[in-house]
Amino acid sequence: MRNTVSPAIEFDTVEPRDNWFQSWFPFLRWIPTSSVKLKHAEEKFIDFIKVPSEGFYVNIGKITGGDDCKIWTRKFQKPGVEEDDTIPLVMIHGMGAGLAMFALNIDTLAQDRVVYAIDLPGFGRSSRPVFSSDPEEVEKQYVSSIEEWRKQVGLEKINILGHSFGGFLSALYTMEYQDRIHRTVLADPWGMLDQPEDIVERMNLSLGFRTIFSIVKNFNPLWGLRVSGPAGPRLMRRMRPDLMRKFEDLVGEENLQIVGDYLFHCNGQNPAGETAFSRVMHDFFWAKTPALPRLEQADIKVPITFLYGSDSWIARMKPEEDDQPGSSISHSSVLYIEHAGHHVYADRPELFNKAVRKALDT
Repeated sequence: MRNTVSPAIEFDTVEPRDNWFQSWFPFLRWIPTSSVKLKHAEEKFIDFIKVPSEGFYVNIGKITGGDDCKIWTRKFQKPGVEEDDTIPLVMIHGMGAGLAMFALNIDTLAQDRVVYAIDLPGFGRSSRPVFSSDPEEVEKQYVSSIEEWRKQVGLEKINILGHSFGGFLSALYTMEYQDRIHRTVLADPWGMLDQPEDIVERMNLSLGFRTIFSIVKNFNPLWGLRVSGPAGPRLMRRMRPDLMRKFEDLVGEENLQIVGDYLFHCNGQNPAGETAFSRVMHDFFWAKTPALPRLEQADIKVPITFLYGSDSWIARMKPEEDDQPGSSISHSSVLYIEHAGHHVYADRPELFNKAVRKALDT
């Protein structure tokens, strides 16, 4: 990368930036995080991946006003694998996550191709731009961000894999820039379907739950983590021990706090990405404008693989008459990973990696 550096590539930058108060009075931080702590947390996590990587920022310019937006990127390249050998894979995380959450997948997926993993604008180590308040405009801003990233990195064609919210954005990007896509993989993608009319009856939701949810849904999804201040890291570990344990075989039981610390520092920053997500979501679980009907109406020529976890809440939300959401799209295939939940990439990484490699090579 350093031999043919684009002017947009930056190695000596640290994002997200502190505001003036945090810069002048770091000892008064209520939330015990910073861009430097996030950097160190990611590096500890990434150290368990065997394939070498290089991290850098890609300056994509302004999304709206204010400062330039810089997308944190890691390029994973196994020795002996050249970029021209195969079309590279770009991996996009979901809401409240970051690129290191693909730690169980990269060693396998990078065996015969270069893998890029990015932190979406507003998330992880990327910049915190101010997104539009209009849902349609937010979608356009994210899709154009991915495209500008591709152009600045200098990739003619890509494979794209997105999980959850990243899957939603990958689907929108595929519709807009088919000529730049070789294969698309949507891993338990959020925002595909309309909200079922019988959701209350189907999920047997109590009046108490519905009352509390009607209030909480008006806040950013992870607001409580930041409000908890110094208790945040401990709260994250108590909230998601299940997610942390998925990485036990990789990092060891004694190092599971690395996963929790990484997630805390990803989400303890300015929640610009959460706010953007809130703009496009309806009742958290659905998109205001679902992607699947749009994919069905588009003339899609790109092969799309839908990878669902058989036990995922997304699989349970599908209409009763629709066993395979996505199967109606031309050139698509739908697969279910057995005994996997929403974090399908981490629940059954061996089966997931095998399915992804097959999808990319078909």
